[in-house]
Amino acid sequence: MNSYIDETTKEQFIEDTTIREAINNIYDMLADMPKEKRLAFFEQISKPKDLDFVKKMDGIYYVVCAHFDREQREDMITKVNRILA
Repeated sequence: MNSYIDETTKEQFIEDTTIREAINNIYDMLADMPKEKRLAFFEQISKPKDLDFVKKMDGIYYVVCAHFDREQREDMITKVNRILA
């Protein structure tokens, strides 16, 4: 039966298993925390509240709003480097 599984499929399966184990560990960690610690944990990893802002330059107001797409193709560092290049 192993003849049907190529190396790519094995790697994907191992990666999937590792991700599921990590998620289960996070669930276990959160389940052991009291409510206040869980809320503090999620507050720590959440989007900064003051990420959106208005800036006035030369009499013109610029409104900057942050949007996050879960289907992103690049991370923030790559995007900033691309914009600055």
